Amino acid sequence: MKVFAYSKALYSTWLYLEPMRLLLDAGEGINCFLEGRLLAFRDLAITHAHTDHFTGLQNILITRLREMEVTKEEIPPLNIYYPGNSRTLERYFQYLQDVMSRWNDLVVLHPLVPGDTLALQGARGLHLTALEAEHRVYKQTALSYRVEQLRYGLKPEIQGKPQSEINKIIAEKGKSAITEPIMRPLVFYSGDGRPRLDPISRGAALHIQEATFLDTNGNKKIDHATLAEAIALFRELEADNLLLFHLSSRYTMHEFWSTFNRIVTSDEERERISVVKPGSLLAREIPMPGF
Repeated sequence: MKVFAYSKALYSTWLYLEPMRLLLDAGEGINCFLEGRLLAFRDLAITHAHTDHFTGLQNILITRLREMEVTKEEIPPLNIYYPGNSRTLERYFQYLQDVMSRWNDLVVLHPLVPGDTLALQGARGLHLTALEAEHRVYKQTALSYRVEQLRYGLKPEIQGKPQSEINKIIAEKGKSAITEPIMRPLVFYSGDGRPRLDPISRGAALHIQEATFLDTNGNKKIDHATLAEAIALFRELEADNLLLFHLSSRYTMHEFWSTFNRIVTSDEERERISVVKPGSLLAREIPMPGF
């Protein structure tokens, strides 16, 4: 799966999962990097109302509006998922509606509370679940997200039966008699905040985790993850791959890699970890079955 990502803490964060047509957050400057890909988005999941995570939305919509005006062809509206109690985001959306034409053709808003699950529009069979994140945002909720894929597997009572017997059941009762829906976790996206274990995300193909600090020096008021905490959560989730983002620019990359190499000593584990360097675009293929 091709992933594009940019993150410079305090300034801009966004990640685009191209085959899913899913954008995670929408920091400033995204239009300069993705250009024509801005037309392909179907879903945008905003984690919280800090400006480095949503102010790129205006340029995304302007690009899509101009394309429709020039080509005279419609682009499906962008589905925007966001914390439903966010007064900041609601005011921002109202501002965009006031200054832009065809707002209702450009956007469908989906306010969420933790626990809500909706079907994504960009890829068939994908669902997005909102999870509460531990991050202070003007007394407004911050979210993490889990992306799952709906699949069908054999019912437990069918497993182990001879194929001839299974075929007979299908002929008599239909395929639904032998299968049941299974939600398979594909992506866990932390957004900003303290590390939180989501047990349902265990075994996900991709864990996207903020790793702002190398050391908090015992400051309990900091509501971001450290690199060590990010790696520990990755191991506990038993995810296939890890993408680290939101690294603080207060550290040099030499300091980051020195700490990283002390924590991650296995070559096999290192090969499964990608890093979004502050202020640099990451464009990478990350293994994900089915994408």
